[in-house]
Amino acid sequence: MKVAFRVLFIFFLSFAVRAQTTVFDNIDELLLKGNYQEALVLLEKQPKTMLVFDKTAGIYQTMGNYTKAIEFYKKALQIDSLTTIKVKLGNAYNLSGLKSKALLTYEDIIKKDSSNLLVLNSLGKIYLSEFQAKRSEKIYRYLKRKDSLNPFYPFQLAEALSKQSKFLKMGQSYLDAYKLDTLHLRSIYELSKFFKKIRDKDSTNLFIDKGLVIDIKSVNFNLLKVQELYFDKQFESAIEVLNRLDSLHYKSVTTYEMMGMCYYNLKQYDLAEKEFRKGLSLDYENSSLFYRLASLNYDKKDLKQAEMYALMSVFKATPKLDKQYFLLGIISNDKHDYKKAVKYFDKAFINNNNNYKALFQFALASDTYYKDKKKGLILYQKYIDRFESKNKENTLFAKARIKDIRKQLFLKGESLNKE
Repeated sequence: MKVAFRVLFIFFLSFAVRAQTTVFDNIDELLLKGNYQEALVLLEKQPKTMLVFDKTAGIYQTMGNYTKAIEFYKKALQIDSLTTIKVKLGNAYNLSGLKSKALLTYEDIIKKDSSNLLVLNSLGKIYLSEFQAKRSEKIYRYLKRKDSLNPFYPFQLAEALSKQSKFLKMGQSYLDAYKLDTLHLRSIYELSKFFKKIRDKDSTNLFIDKGLVIDIKSVNFNLLKVQELYFDKQFESAIEVLNRLDSLHYKSVTTYEMMGMCYYNLKQYDLAEKEFRKGLSLDYENSSLFYRLASLNYDKKDLKQAEMYALMSVFKATPKLDKQYFLLGIISNDKHDYKKAVKYFDKAFINNNNNYKALFQFALASDTYYKDKKKGLILYQKYIDRFESKNKENTLFAKARIKDIRKQLFLKGESLNKE
């Protein structure tokens, strides 16, 4: 009887396993098509096993729902504390931004099994991101010994050394990574910058050119290349690279200024001016670009334009102290020293005539301090004219005060002119 019961049990168990395997096959087909919700519905109907929880967590992680993924990995671990599930939980914590919990999970795994290189790598990366560079260095030195053919380990070791300002050792480690994989772009890029810093021009150009051979459309390598060409006064070649960057939709004030200077040095003034203006369209406060335009127009003998741009350059170079003056105005207000408040808010607005808060407070302080309300009226009106849409409450208050002041002036028989 016992034998018959055992046979029957094994039969039903194998049937259940086959049935679940079939369900998992169906789920895998759904996942290949991206039908995550349908897959989750099928899993919901299955017996609550460790495999079901693991599968469910994996789907949520793929969907980017890390909170749910963590929840189901924890459920799986309650049934069986497998290291593989713990690793997945650590990864889910890491992806969700819970670095401290990921760290604790990985450290717990390593305490029990220090041979898990994948977990050590994950741990090393977190130490690196959490400003624990010494710990990261220790791990990557160990990983480098364990797997001497993997270029990622000396690269990460170099990153850890960099954060400790071990500059020469960092350079050597990047070089070690490159020797293991001569197509390792990240190592090549870092070596380009390394040799640039130590002013080894030949090595700098060697690695920049290697990078461009591998990826001609790399913005980083093209930027490095154009800097080398520009400072080497190879202006025509620099323009070619800058045009390539433009075709890659990379636009910056620096590249426009550099392009302008290339044309300027080639005495193609109209093209140079066009590039400087492009730069100003991105940053109208750029004092350097106005200076470039002033110099360009001086060389063209257009003294009027040169003077205008030179003055603009001086104006734009003036440090903006509006925030400091604004704070002093607020402090003076709190001390009921409205005379000083008027002075400071006036200076704040002079320093930055786009500071709408400074103009409003200037008007308010003037309204409070001066017996003659015309000053406040003028400033309130100026605020409405320029910044009506900036702050609803301020605008309503300013309009109400304009109305009241005009009424008072009318009743006194005074002129309503702004001047």
